[in-house]
Amino acid sequence: MNHEFYLRISNISKKTVKKKIVLFFGRETFSDNTKYLYLKALEEQSDFQCIWCSCEETLIATLKEKNLPCHLISNDTFQETINLFLSAAVALFSVNPSQSLYGSEEIFSALQGAKHFQLWHGVSVKHLLLTLTPHLNLMDYDFRRSVDFASQADCILSTSSHLDRHFNAFFGCKRIVRAGYPRNEVIKRPATEHELIGSELPPSVLKTLENSTLKKVFFAPTWQREESNLITSDPDFLKKVAILCKKNNAELFIKSHPMIINDDKTRKLPGNITFLNASLDIYPHLNKFDLLITDYSSILFDFLLTEKPILRLEINSGEHRRYEPDFSLVPDIDFAYQFNKKNIEQVFKQALENDVKQADRQKMAAALYETEVLQSSSSLIRFLQSEVKTAVDASQQFTVEQY
Repeated sequence: MNHEFYLRISNISKKTVKKKIVLFFGRETFSDNTKYLYLKALEEQSDFQCIWCSCEETLIATLKEKNLPCHLISNDTFQETINLFLSAAVALFSVNPSQSLYGSEEIFSALQGAKHFQLWHGVSVKHLLLTLTPHLNLMDYDFRRSVDFASQADCILSTSSHLDRHFNAFFGCKRIVRAGYPRNEVIKRPATEHELIGSELPPSVLKTLENSTLKKVFFAPTWQREESNLITSDPDFLKKVAILCKKNNAELFIKSHPMIINDDKTRKLPGNITFLNASLDIYPHLNKFDLLITDYSSILFDFLLTEKPILRLEINSGEHRRYEPDFSLVPDIDFAYQFNKKNIEQVFKQALENDVKQADRQKMAAALYETEVLQSSSSLIRFLQSEVKTAVDASQQFTVEQY
């Protein structure tokens, strides 16, 4: 990293007069909370300029084809990127800024004068960022950079009063904004044409999802920081689940790490399996599934909004990481069926045929999502309008003294 450049550009960014520009950052693909908020802000023709920013050339080309305002971050556009970022009033993230910017300290320095708003990507039973420092190595540059980038957020979205203190601890952020996750709106309503960008499925897969005579089971283990010994990462267990689905007239959809999907054992699984791209935005299709199976992915809390049964892996103390999963981070409500290698068949059949946890799921959903789901983006746009005005006005303020 060029320390001189970082320091100079950071200072220049803080002094630059801001324009009514909101920059949206996301994953390597068009997905997650910033995607849906960006599209809604464009639809409502907000009084600020919306620009999607990405280092992914293919993604930017796709957005340009759809006439969506966007900017490619690359070596060829470096000067243009710096100038754009210096003038932005707000920078909006749904993953770690380090991920969105490919770890570029120089690019990040140009955003130091903008307000940083972190939507994040779900309710978590993982310890994050600042609360990971006792467990991971701050001498590791990649880790401390990611903690530093994300903990510079000025505001953090929290969907529930049960989560506020945790998000404060994760990000060190003193401003909490209450609203729902924009991505969850498409669980409750049909997606628009632009919201389906990044969610494209082959016609044969869509046909299976729409087949009312089949049960659809979604298998989605969480991302693991290190190698995992959980059965959700074991191709032999996947085979067991696949056979179980076949016995119960169900199609198994697997959205997992590419290493699991490409394992030789996985390739030999029964034919009632559909492998989904790990980078696919699944949210427009989430309400098509009849059952979710996971270990402790945050998607299990979003899936509550489908009102369908959830199976989560039983993990006893000492069996996995010492710092995760930690279900004390969420309300203590027994909303999911817990499974292990021995009882998976029994639990699976109960969830599909004799579901007794509907009330608990509704209670958990109400505890985690305290605002109207379908108003998530609209309420955040009102917040952004206020933030943009405040940032622009503040950058233009000065005093005159005469003696």
